[in-house]
Amino acid sequence: MAADPNMAADISAIEAIGLRRQYGDVVAVDSISFEVRQGEFFAVLGPNGAGKTTLLHMLTTVSVPTDGAARVLDHDVVKDMVAVRRSLGMVFQDSALDERMTARENLEIHAVLYGIPRSDRAEAIRHALEWASLEEAGDRLVRTFSGGMKRRLELARALMHRPRVLFLDEP
Repeated sequence: MAADPNMAADISAIEAIGLRRQYGDVVAVDSISFEVRQGEFFAVLGPNGAGKTTLLHMLTTVSVPTDGAARVLDHDVVKDMVAVRRSLGMVFQDSALDERMTARENLEIHAVLYGIPRSDRAEAIRHALEWASLEEAGDRLVRTFSGGMKRRLELARALMHRPRVLFLDEP
């Protein structure tokens, strides 16, 4: 991937400092700190219930940390939620596709939400379907897709707006 001239090379892709999330008496994530540099691959491994999804939810602004701080491409996940969301792609553990719609319609909604200009949407959708090897299935309802086809569509959707950071929950 070509370097983005608008991003300084010394900015971390992700930085977490003392990140904590507590629900009542339950501590889901307990004071985790780490840094992921741009261009690195990083995995969080652990047993069920270890807090992996909770960590991703904090980094992607789905939930707010109880304590600590996190930044994605130098944007604070609490103070700069919109900037964080625009800079990342996310494939959730559970499908976020609308199965009553076609693959093309799902991609169209994503294109609108991520601000892909109307003049560029058809090409972005075509490219996403091609990338996922779903050109022939673009006008089929997603509920008719196999599990693998759905996962490919979710990945294509997450990459369609060319995010700088990609999160995969249970890839």
